[in-house]
Amino acid sequence: MKTPQQRKDQSIEILKQHAVPYIDWLPMIESANEAAPRQAGEIAKRAIACLWVIQVACDIDNDQYDQDTENFVAEVLSRMQVIDQLTEKEKAIINREYQQQDVINMVWKYEACWVLLWALGIVDELNYPAEIIDCNFAIQAVTSAETFEAFMAKVTLRSVEEMLDQADLIYRYDWACVDARLKQQAAPANLNSSVVVERHGALNWLIQAESDWDSPDVST
Repeated sequence: MKTPQQRKDQSIEILKQHAVPYIDWLPMIESANEAAPRQAGEIAKRAIACLWVIQVACDIDNDQYDQDTENFVAEVLSRMQVIDQLTEKEKAIINREYQQQDVINMVWKYEACWVLLWALGIVDELNYPAEIIDCNFAIQAVTSAETFEAFMAKVTLRSVEEMLDQADLIYRYDWACVDARLKQQAAPANLNSSVVVERHGALNWLIQAESDWDSPDVST
């Protein structure tokens, strides 16, 4: 089991490999003993609900969200046992109570959903956050399961150590993006700051049981 300092040192070595700026005095994150990781079933339900609401947001963005689609999505969410897992922002999208920026923000949740699929062992690795994720893979990973039980059969939950490794690393990537933005510069080392911030929020949600999916902790 790594100490927080060992995890920080490991992250800084990765930052150096990619020429990402960093500061030595950025704090360490919690240890494995201090973390409050989510259980596999909760993560799975969050991933399913998130993915389907993203599809609704994409349909809205393309002016294709009609009553038939709404009914279909409601049936799927019920069948997959995630109706009661919808967040306030997700309910607003489903119920057509949104501003255009809300739709755009929801589409970006693909990046957060990818982190959940990684935590569930469905996505093999979290690549360097320069490019957007493979949306088709994410869609297929969720929609190919007809029931919640069928989805859970594909799950192999990663260890809290793996989640903390990624949480510490993304925390430092996000600091570099925020620092660049404050200096009115582009994100360094080809980082995609939108990808980074969505991953940051999702990873903190995974290891902090009190974290709010709609308004996750992305402080740097």
